[in-house]
Amino acid sequence: MIFNSLDLTISKTEMYIHKDAGLISQKAKAISNRLGVIDNALYAGHTTMTNYLYVDCPVDKMVNVLVTYDVLYFLDDFFGEDTNTGQSPDFYKILDLWKGEKRHHSKQHLVETLYESIAYISSLLKADSSASFFNKYTNSVVEHLSYALIKKDYKTVDDYIAIRLMTGGMYPVIDLIEYVHNICLSDALINTKELAIIELRESCALIGALSNDLFSYAKEKHSAYNLINAYLITKEASNYNEAVLKSITHVNTIHSVFELTLKKAKQQLEYLQPDDRLTVAT
Repeated sequence: MIFNSLDLTISKTEMYIHKDAGLISQKAKAISNRLGVIDNALYAGHTTMTNYLYVDCPVDKMVNVLVTYDVLYFLDDFFGEDTNTGQSPDFYKILDLWKGEKRHHSKQHLVETLYESIAYISSLLKADSSASFFNKYTNSVVEHLSYALIKKDYKTVDDYIAIRLMTGGMYPVIDLIEYVHNICLSDALINTKELAIIELRESCALIGALSNDLFSYAKEKHSAYNLINAYLITKEASNYNEAVLKSITHVNTIHSVFELTLKKAKQQLEYLQPDDRLTVAT
């Protein structure tokens, strides 16, 4: 049986890319190289999707976002739950550095690189956003780190998906929509039932994390933290082909629910005040 990307319904959505994508990637790579968070061997097959995610926003903010992702990829690839190299960063020191409260150093080269890069990118984001957004984004990053740095076992595919929702790093990706567009979703808007923002965020995060499992399987086939392997490990699929098919079907189901929820939510925009309407529509 042969599978390809067109089996995923997300492949049929319209594609956009930032008009300054080349410039943004060039500037971001120069900074990430200087920080030391790009490993040439590890990143040989690495592709950033950032220029496809935020397509109508300032170049300087885009550069900050790309470097942020490079730093988080560096953390996941060297210190993640199933990729740890033996060098161990301190979670609380990372949190201090992110908040700008203290400076920390390490004699371990990779950990020191991580500490320096965390301090660098968090200071940029903090200076270039509102306090309310930075606090929100900090909570997303802390939540991601608390899962990414600790191995968590699962017994069912549903267990795995719940873990992947948090380790996938998609919530920080979604939050950065607010950063690049200089908007901020208030708690009142987020909790407005008719807008279904909480449900849309979860569906979107799962689509990103689980489809990434499929595209990254060649690199991650050794890992228990991949949707295809989760089906095999839990014996909810009897062989590889069945596991892939079930994985694709699951992502497509989430995408279908997302589209239906989005359609209903958009119908509620007319009842919002103009400023809130623009923020939610964005």
